[in-house]
Amino acid sequence: MNFIHPAMLGFLALGMIPIVIYLINRQRYRRRRWAAMEFLLKAMKRHQRRLRLENWLLMLLRTLALLLFVMAMARPSLTTDALPILGKQVRQEAVIIDASGSTAARKTSRTTMETARDQARQLLLGLAAGDRTSMLVGGLPPAETPIPLPELVGEAGPAGILGDLEQLAPGWLTLAPEVLISEAANFSKEQGGKWSFHIYSDFQRADWLSEDGTELPALREALERLEASGAVLILHPVGPDRPRNVSLVSLRPSSGLISSDVPMAFQAVIENRGIEMVPGIEVEFLVDGEVQGSRMIDVEGGDGRTISFPHIFRLPGVARVEVRLRSDDLDRDDVRFFAAEVLEAVDVLVVDGGWDAVSESSESDWLVAALGNDEVGPTGVRLSPYRVEVIPEDRFHSADLASARVLVLADLSRMSEEISEKVEGFLKRGGGVLIFNGPRMIPESWSTHAWRDGSGWFPYEPGPAIEDRRRQNFFHWQIDSPDHPVLEYLSGFPEAGLGDVAIHGHRKPLSPVSESDVLMSLDDFDSTPILVQKGYESGVLLVFGTGADRDWSNFPITPAYVCFLHEAFPWLILRNGGGRNLALGQPWLQQVSSEQYATRVTMLTPEGGAVPLALKETEDRRSFRLEVPGRWVPGVYEIRFEADTGEVRSDAFAVNARSEEGALVLAAPEEIAALYPSVVHDRSQGSDLEENSMGVGLGDIWYPLFWTVLALLITETGLAYFFGRARRGSE
Repeated sequence: MNFIHPAMLGFLALGMIPIVIYLINRQRYRRRRWAAMEFLLKAMKRHQRRLRLENWLLMLLRTLALLLFVMAMARPSLTTDALPILGKQVRQEAVIIDASGSTAARKTSRTTMETARDQARQLLLGLAAGDRTSMLVGGLPPAETPIPLPELVGEAGPAGILGDLEQLAPGWLTLAPEVLISEAANFSKEQGGKWSFHIYSDFQRADWLSEDGTELPALREALERLEASGAVLILHPVGPDRPRNVSLVSLRPSSGLISSDVPMAFQAVIENRGIEMVPGIEVEFLVDGEVQGSRMIDVEGGDGRTISFPHIFRLPGVARVEVRLRSDDLDRDDVRFFAAEVLEAVDVLVVDGGWDAVSESSESDWLVAALGNDEVGPTGVRLSPYRVEVIPEDRFHSADLASARVLVLADLSRMSEEISEKVEGFLKRGGGVLIFNGPRMIPESWSTHAWRDGSGWFPYEPGPAIEDRRRQNFFHWQIDSPDHPVLEYLSGFPEAGLGDVAIHGHRKPLSPVSESDVLMSLDDFDSTPILVQKGYESGVLLVFGTGADRDWSNFPITPAYVCFLHEAFPWLILRNGGGRNLALGQPWLQQVSSEQYATRVTMLTPEGGAVPLALKETEDRRSFRLEVPGRWVPGVYEIRFEADTGEVRSDAFAVNARSEEGALVLAAPEEIAALYPSVVHDRSQGSDLEENSMGVGLGDIWYPLFWTVLALLITETGLAYFFGRARRGSE
């Protein structure tokens, strides 16, 4: 037996009321002898047994009526073949709606979501009054997902669920069927009885099957839980028969650092995941809402194209970049956004420990040549975003680091306490530091003032120089973190010559270095770390265990040297894009200095709305923290900071959906049922299941219970009246 409202069973204690009243009425009083009463008592003793039976019978009827009334309010039900004798037959049918991004695909003039709503509505309206139903939804953000609640079907159908169904629209997320089925199993277990869950989906292959076409363990476990609860899952495919879709997979700049007046380009990757060629696709490139270029392309089935859009930003700031596709059946993957932080010329301060005043050469000559200069040509174009200043080591004490974004320490010999504090302050302000540990380095001073037994900003205790001046013995280096933004390009482009670099001298760390911080190491017996990263306060630093010139390696004369610098510097400045390009639901965090404090902060959404935000003071009370909760709609979100003086500055971040949702590679229901035997996929099996559920289903027995309670009350009233008349007649 199951109860729809089990909490009502607590009121069964009300059945004690008639018993308590009976016991109270039996309490004895002080006896006073009285001749007339003695005569009456003798007469009552002759009828005592009959009176006791009458009182017990009335008390039993009253108690039973109260208990059955409480039981009826708890809505008991039974699963048995004998239910037609006991009560009304009840069907329990729930719908599961796939509201993921792929359900926005159109078949002629209708979307997959509209088809799913129509079929689910038809099933819900086919339920009889008194049946039970519910609705579960997947593919929507948590705040927009309806809570699955049981609903009793009325004469016009389940009004609440039908209303929620009409409000459903395709979201931007992917479907997680294992999560939905687990929720269905928990729901079935809590509600009791045999439930049939009808899922309406396009059945994206990646959601239900692994890459090699086998089952997903998490999905198998969820289906086993659903089967153990006594429920069954029925598949209703509503996806397009021959889907045709081209996806805009990614949008990336050609350089991690974008600077004004410097030519660059954006690459858009477009894939046709169908089997047929899609001709005449128009691709538009927009900056700040204005079209800057367009292309017309054809994409073969199963093929991809990369399109480059050149552009020059003339003003610094955060620009809204987007690429759009036209003439497509699914709009959810037809646009990609990018929030591009455009900088002016980036100031780089190079402190050179090998400056030679006579020959006017230095340790950093190769580095400066690789970075280029920021001079503006006659066409108004700069070839490099970097403005490099080189100073000798003895001038570092008086150098101003206020405007520098990157600090390069090229074979600095001695690290004093004052210099260490200067570098540490630069890191705390969010600067990036690149260090080359060459032959001039005095490791003892670096260990004392920079490493400080592991509490300083330097990542390890530097060791003595290990070198072969005859250059007969050398090592190569190997990439330990190929996915790191600094090495991602070099690891996939062996033609750059990184494997041809020969290291004749280096410095070996004397203290352990975390494996996660080692980006490259030597191919020696100890796999000596040669390139190490460390985050310190708000800044970050990269440490090379060799020099910046050709004394210890041929690195500066290889193409890999130029590639490395132009990948490392953007990362040191922006930390891989500055965290402005996010996924759906990912929060955006920003540190705001006290000088940039604004009394009013507003976020402008892509839909045109305005959301007020608040700055929170950090624990050190030196800056403020802005945290924007994750957004669930793709687009570029603008943040406006308005100070009391009226000054307004803007910032922005971009949110993009996963491109995999636009694959539209669908799995056949027969294929799913073959892997997961507990599901039902065809109409004949579904109709047989519904017929069986009518014979062995959930029966409500609260109707006969209420009739029984009514009969007991009438009987009790009649008996009480009859017993009362009999007693008065006997007197």
